[in-house]
Amino acid sequence: MKTKSCTSVEVDLGLLDLRYAHTRIARPKHVEIIARSIERFDQITPVLIIPEDERLVLIHGFVRLASIRKLGRDTIRGDIQEISEVQALYHLLADTQERQWEALEQAWIIRDLKERLGCSLTEIARGIGYDPSWVSRRLSLIEGLPEEILRSVATGSVSTYAASRVLVPLARANTHHAQRLVAHLAHHRLSTRELAGFFKHYEASNKQTRERMIADPSLFLKAKQSRDEKTTADALRQGPEGAWIRDWEMIKAIVRRIGRQLSTVIYPGQDSDDRMRLLRPYRDVAAMMEEIEQKIAGIENQ
Repeated sequence: MKTKSCTSVEVDLGLLDLRYAHTRIARPKHVEIIARSIERFDQITPVLIIPEDERLVLIHGFVRLASIRKLGRDTIRGDIQEISEVQALYHLLADTQERQWEALEQAWIIRDLKERLGCSLTEIARGIGYDPSWVSRRLSLIEGLPEEILRSVATGSVSTYAASRVLVPLARANTHHAQRLVAHLAHHRLSTRELAGFFKHYEASNKQTRERMIADPSLFLKAKQSRDEKTTADALRQGPEGAWIRDWEMIKAIVRRIGRQLSTVIYPGQDSDDRMRLLRPYRDVAAMMEEIEQKIAGIENQ
């Protein structure tokens, strides 16, 4: 993409149009690091700006802007490029060297190109040098999702990993539950690991349990942690002997279940190959049990 002209100047923050602020995910730690760098070495890299009437639209450099504001400054150095808004966004999506984009950030920019600037997905793909299917997949990440969820990611209250692995699938299955979880996260910080564990338990639970879980996710996680700690303490107290007994109790339950299935799975007139295939794991286990029996007999005879 060729630019008509590019001028680096000091720009008053009040002149900036921040219409693309919603396409960026908050990065407080990055802001701190860059603010310290600017304070020590001044602003090294200009932000990208395009002119529009009497306004200056900020395209790239929102973390630098947040850092400048944190330092209490009134101006920011920017490269003013005489190119169209669409071209600027194409350049932004195509340039992955300067910044590692999150998938949701790319999706937000693509949505603006499509819905606000009227670009087709084919045009966007051609403009950024990607396959149309890639563009479509990115856009599908946010299509139909409640704005509360998208805002929770943009503000940094939920990580992109947690959003893509927990909130997005939850929203598609139960929008109301996803919204309640987001509302909870606004006041109760949960780690990505805690959210993943919560969702794994949610997936395996019935409707009534899910309602209790979503009513107070933090309380559920505390109760689960308490149960897990008790289980760990019991296991430690009982030692390997306790684990031995528990394992055999599980084996007994499985054997009882297999016994009930026996007449259904093994029957007269059955195809010999089918019977051989079904009996193979039984004979393997029988051989293992015989080996254990021999070891026990050897110990008892000592």
